Amino acid sequence: MCQKALNYFLVNAGRLVTRDELLSDVWGVRDVSDGRISRVIRVLRVALGDDSREPRYIETIPKRGFRFIAPVAEVILTSGNDEPANHHIEEQQAIQQQERKHHRHWWLLAGTFLCCVLAISGWQYWQQSQLDPQVPFGRFEPLSSMDGLELYPDVSKDGRYLVYSHSLDFDSDSTLIIQDLKSLEKKQVKVSSKGGIRGPIWSPDGNSIVYQYLQRNSFCEIRRLSLNTADKSVLSDELLTKCGAKSMGARMSWSPDGKYIVYPDWRTGTDGIALMLLPVNGGLAEQITMPPQTSLGDFAARYSPDGSKIVFLRDAAGSAGQIWVLDLTSRSSRLVYQPDDNYPAHVAWTIDGSGIIFPSGTNTLSLIDLKSNAVSIVAHTDASPHDVFVGTDNRIFSSIGRFWQSSIRKVNNVLENPVPSLETIDFATRTEGLIELNPQPGGPAAVLSNRSGNQQVWLYYPDGRQKQISRFSGQMYPKVLEFSPDGEKLLVLVNATIWLLQPDQEPIAITTPEQYGREPTWGANSQTIYYKLSHNGRWQIMRKELTSENAEMFSDKWDYYLESPDEAYVLRSNIGDDSYELVMRQSGEVIKLDNFPKMDFLSPRIILRKKAIYYSAPSNNADVKIYRFNLASRQTESTGVEQKLLGRRFFVSLDEKFIFQDDGKKGDVDIAELILSR
Repeated sequence: MCQKALNYFLVNAGRLVTRDELLSDVWGVRDVSDGRISRVIRVLRVALGDDSREPRYIETIPKRGFRFIAPVAEVILTSGNDEPANHHIEEQQAIQQQERKHHRHWWLLAGTFLCCVLAISGWQYWQQSQLDPQVPFGRFEPLSSMDGLELYPDVSKDGRYLVYSHSLDFDSDSTLIIQDLKSLEKKQVKVSSKGGIRGPIWSPDGNSIVYQYLQRNSFCEIRRLSLNTADKSVLSDELLTKCGAKSMGARMSWSPDGKYIVYPDWRTGTDGIALMLLPVNGGLAEQITMPPQTSLGDFAARYSPDGSKIVFLRDAAGSAGQIWVLDLTSRSSRLVYQPDDNYPAHVAWTIDGSGIIFPSGTNTLSLIDLKSNAVSIVAHTDASPHDVFVGTDNRIFSSIGRFWQSSIRKVNNVLENPVPSLETIDFATRTEGLIELNPQPGGPAAVLSNRSGNQQVWLYYPDGRQKQISRFSGQMYPKVLEFSPDGEKLLVLVNATIWLLQPDQEPIAITTPEQYGREPTWGANSQTIYYKLSHNGRWQIMRKELTSENAEMFSDKWDYYLESPDEAYVLRSNIGDDSYELVMRQSGEVIKLDNFPKMDFLSPRIILRKKAIYYSAPSNNADVKIYRFNLASRQTESTGVEQKLLGRRFFVSLDEKFIFQDDGKKGDVDIAELILSR
């Protein structure tokens, strides 16, 4: 499709090509999802080294289509002295006519070659494959290809049926889908409101599906669907057990003998997620892992093919993902591997149980050999794998695609600025990663982008200049971008390491990966850095002065600390207490914030300003809104600005007149099978 799209653009260079036209003339159909067009255009841009913000080849015309804007010319071969011989005009014209045809073919073939070599494999794979040509390339062939998010794939033991959950957007129902892998026919077997179906898994005999039914902070259930053997229709839907309301979306596993389910659970009164073992035919669930206090917990568990072991992921201080194996006979567990440069989303056993496959980068799958503990790349891929799964017939499946498309909009804060305003920030319509707006008027924004081959931090200036200021290697996934109050420096959390970035200066590592730094924040003077550090299984707040070489322990009583930009107050949280307290520096007054968002799996987005503290939280009708705590009235007020998802980033201008919200939408994630080739 990439080849066909490029050829079509070359023939129609300079002219607006609508999406409907592409569907009709390139795909040859009219029922292909709009997302499929976008993915082909995105791959083509990668191959050409193009940038949609400053396009040199393919220009996007919003809501209409695309235009190929690079010059396209026929190459005309002339005689040796660069002038056609006058006495052979007719012969020369005939030759030129043939050569025009030849060179038109050449341009099309060149475009085809470019797509096949670069677009299919991707720029990152192309770089890596030059270093290790023995590693095969894997192409993900979509199986579900629906609009929206298809997540949590699992395949029946006989390899015939695929099950997954699907939702269009945040306000739509979620559905449980069974798909025949031979005919690709889909069957909807369960519907719930607002994405409540998570982590479906097949029973070993293929007659049941267990799934998690979750409305976070409201209820969580583990349920079983009994199916008709002939047509997979639902015979019954029964509750197996309840799980903690704070639980996250679960990736579960069924033991090969059909007797047990292992699932992650965040129970009331606990600090993180633990793995539970549930007898399917009755009995109490048993906790089988005990993550450390500084860990967010254990999840993504998978039984080994013989049922004797469980592989799972353990969060390390909210910054790194560790791969562990639990021996069910001895109940002993061991750390198998901790990737240095990525946080694996999922793990899967090889069919013989000798190794573990996991996503090891944006476009790679790797294998851990459990006998030697050696780690090697299994395949470079043309898309980013998420929930990887290996079927009993050795077929590899995964969800692929993007979960979110960012769109930053500037709106007026009605509590401070009654003049209506709605403006989309142009550079923030891309989907590479985090975006951090500068607190100072006229200052550059920070954008996480993979335009240079891997994830790097770029500064985007109002005058159009762009500058890369990070030098990360490997597949880095920064989780935090925070400008200093003066807008001149950036704190970046990459896996477990905190970095200081400044224009025209080399990046400085504030912590080492072994220290597990987390949640860096700036002091009001823009010269002091506070951050959490895991020490002997507990959190402590560290303070680092940029003028000093070493950091010092600031407090072992708090696990959250944030200064206001004007130095008037501090927001902090005590260890073991998920509430916050506000400390006024001049008077020493301490104010308990009982109705504030709680410390959770990740710390909530909180912004301190002179007049108020801003945060996002669900309203009474479960919509997410941006609120503020008024420091003068000591009252909570609604700004009226809604967020589509709890935890999405937002910004508040220093004068508090404008709020910048991420008003994006869900991306498009498909279930796909990996096709390997050499």
